[in-house]
Parts: sequence; structure tokens; C-alpha cells
Amino acid sequence: MNKKKKEKKQADKKQHIIDAGTRLIVQKGIDKTSLADIADEAGISKGSLYYYYASKNELIFDIAETHINQISKNLFKIIEESHGNASWEDLLKILFKRILDADTRGRLHLYLVQQALNDNENLKERFRKNYQEWKRMITEGFSKLDPDITNHKILSSLIIAALDGFLIQSLLNVNTITGDEFVRHLDVKIKGV
Repeated sequence: MNKKKKEKKQADKKQHIIDAGTRLIVQKGIDKTSLADIADEAGISKGSLYYYYASKNELIFDIAETHINQISKNLFKIIEESHGNASWEDLLKILFKRILDADTRGRLHLYLVQQALNDNENLKERFRKNYQEWKRMITEGFSKLDPDITNHKILSSLIIAALDGFLIQSLLNVNTITGDEFVRHLDVKIKGV
């Protein structure tokens, strides 16, 4: 087997393990998911799993990396798809809808953030950097869409905090306002002040 095929096969196997780990973490949580459970879910031996991941933390980091990259990719895609033609209100509505409709991804996000806050400094630093990057992306997107708004950074922080808060409320089945209602209210506050 040539080197490229071998690397592709290993990458596919790692992704299969990440997918299995993600499914279990969403179902059971991080603390109640063992490497043995993940090996069973992936249909591989524990030895094969240990070949790719020597520890649960290594696997959690790769799951988090995959998750964070997907959120970043989706955010970038929403901004890029607009080609500057959509209003920031429309983009926010799309962003809120996609994030709040993704129940599985939302659960995974909260489990990973909890893990980062509890005892995983590497994961905490990764989330810190990504939250800063998400704020930068949103700030940059807003400045292109509506240069008249002067508080892009504050607005970006509020949006990310609102998304996290709405996500928690959604997963707890708390009746809350919709993303559309939030955006309409935010628009009034921005333009009214």
C-alpha cells in the first residue's frame, strides 16, 4: 500500500472513531463514556483504538477540534454565502436557526465546554482561541455589512453569548424567544440608541 493510501485509511479510521465517540458523548456525556465503549461503538478492538488514541483526553481533543472546525466552517460559510447582499439581520437569523436546530451538535458543544471548564486546560485554551476567532469573524462580517454600526465588537460578544444562552435554554426545553425575535429586538436597540 502506498503512503497516501495508508494515510487516507488512517485518517478515515480516526474519523470513524471520532464519529463513534461523538455519538456516545452526546448520548451519555463525557464522564460516562469510556474508551472501551467507544471501541465497541466503532466496531474495533480496544487495542486498535489505543493505536490511534492513547488516552481519552487525546480523543476528546480531536472530537472538540472537529466540532469547533465545523462551527467555524458554518459561520464562515454563512458570511461568505451572503456575498455582501444579505443584511446582518438575515445572517443572524440563519446563524441562530442553524445552531439551535442542531440539537446533537449543541449537546456536544456543551459537554465539551463543560470538560474544558472542569479540568482540561488544553481544551479550555482551544475554546478560548476559537471564541476569539468567532468574535473576529462576526465583527469583520458586520463591519462589511453595516459600516454605520460603530460597536461591532460589543455586538459580536453579545451574539455569541446569546447563542450559547439560547442553546442551553433550548436543550433544557425552556420556552424562550426565537432567534428571529432576538434579532428584531437587537436591531431596535442598535438603531434606537
